[in-house]
Amino acid sequence: MKIVYLLIAIPIVFASEQSVRVVGKLTCHGHPAQYAELQLVSKFSIGGEAFARNIFTDPAGNFNIAGYINPSSWSKIDARLYVWHKCYEKPYEHSDPCSNWFEIKIPGIYVNDGPFAKKKWDLGEVKLEKPRSGQQLDSCD
Repeated sequence: MKIVYLLIAIPIVFASEQSVRVVGKLTCHGHPAQYAELQLVSKFSIGGEAFARNIFTDPAGNFNIAGYINPSSWSKIDARLYVWHKCYEKPYEHSDPCSNWFEIKIPGIYVNDGPFAKKKWDLGEVKLEKPRSGQQLDSCD
């Protein structure tokens, strides 16, 4: 019975808040990708998602997204950034109301201890017209 309590207590003792912050700019054929949607998610190998944070790019295409997870995790979070946009490879393509989307895995070195991210991952300019591995088109119901 003591072993069971120990196995439960160890993760709680070593659990700590972790945070992530990602900044950058989205462009489409040289123009700002205005109001593209971004979502910051932390995935667990067991149990699904830990946090989800949604924002939109500003009129200049810039974004600054951050989130944290409370001490319920005892391992590094597996943070991902999802991007939904309406930029296509050829400027004359248009599939409104459909959106392209893709996922970016955030490197573990940008996962911070504590509720406020001290280190940020600066993606720089992301050109949305360039197809990405795993990019998909949302269903257009």
